Amino acid sequence: MVIRLLLLLLAFGNGCLQAQEAADYKFVDANTLTVLGRAAYVHSGSFHRVDSIFFSELPERVAALATNSAGICISFQTNSKRIKLKWGLEKYNTLWNMTPLAINGLDLYGWHENKWQYIASARPLSDSNEAVVIEDLDGRMRHYRLYLPLYSSLKSIKLGIDSSAIINKSDRLLLPKKKVVIYGSSITQGASASRPGMAYPSILSRQLNIETFNLGFSGSGKMELVLADVLGSMEADVYVLDCVPNPTPEEIKDRAIPFIKRLRQLKPDVPIIMVESIIREQANWSKRIQTRVFEQNREFRKAFGQLKNENYHELYYIQAVDLIGNDHEATIDGTHLTDLGFIRLADAVGKILHKLVD
Repeated sequence: MVIRLLLLLLAFGNGCLQAQEAADYKFVDANTLTVLGRAAYVHSGSFHRVDSIFFSELPERVAALATNSAGICISFQTNSKRIKLKWGLEKYNTLWNMTPLAINGLDLYGWHENKWQYIASARPLSDSNEAVVIEDLDGRMRHYRLYLPLYSSLKSIKLGIDSSAIINKSDRLLLPKKKVVIYGSSITQGASASRPGMAYPSILSRQLNIETFNLGFSGSGKMELVLADVLGSMEADVYVLDCVPNPTPEEIKDRAIPFIKRLRQLKPDVPIIMVESIIREQANWSKRIQTRVFEQNREFRKAFGQLKNENYHELYYIQAVDLIGNDHEATIDGTHLTDLGFIRLADAVGKILHKLVD
């Protein structure tokens, strides 16, 4: 009886402790804060990258991937000494060449010494998650960015702060003024960054103080004409087309020029940067893969040349050379990039991009 009583008291004590801990936090819906990287026309209750009004027109795989929250981040300011996160996923996903954190987790950055600095990540364990991402802060009002999962569909996300603390939308002075839409493949979406904030569109957003919109669709960035309409429906100061890795050389030959002409029709004066495919590592060994990558890039380059000859303006081109370095150490599987590869790719694209957004 004594042991049973002690166990009951222990359980009661733990329950009280957990209730007290929960009471110490107040939670706010992320949608009440500043959401960056989500197209303005997307319903504010979702974290989709393309609004569902387009889904019936999109290829089935693109429509499914459009529900992933890649590149979207929550920007806010708080004086809380702790930050706790609760988030729900449509499904906890796994991929052999990516970390669970990158696929399903969250990354917290803070504004420090005039730049965005990584703080910590929130570990995902299932469809429903909660985690204290940082404690023992100094209680000063600070600005933060929370990057959302790269390869999962987010159902909900709430931020928990001290019950006496304040949390608000970001100060407008810290919000980017220029918008850049990046359309591409799994590499654009973020495979295989170690964590959400390391996808290269997000790296560019921090480096250049721009709002980037990640329209990378894993295995499915194939320049269907309807995607030009999707891009053209979005407000943008620059478009980046990093969509060579997925289509065949024949598809690039058939689709690239109509795609860009349609986008130019919708946005007559917005600069467009065309980016060749990285050289896959197996292309250095396999003649078949080498030929495919060479022909993909050749057809894209020919499309650029034809458009320039037809006096299409504000077109810029980045060749494959030096996109991710030449030491053959920038990928996780020969195709998808590590954080090192993404930093190098962001630097390569950023050389042209920064001139267009300054």
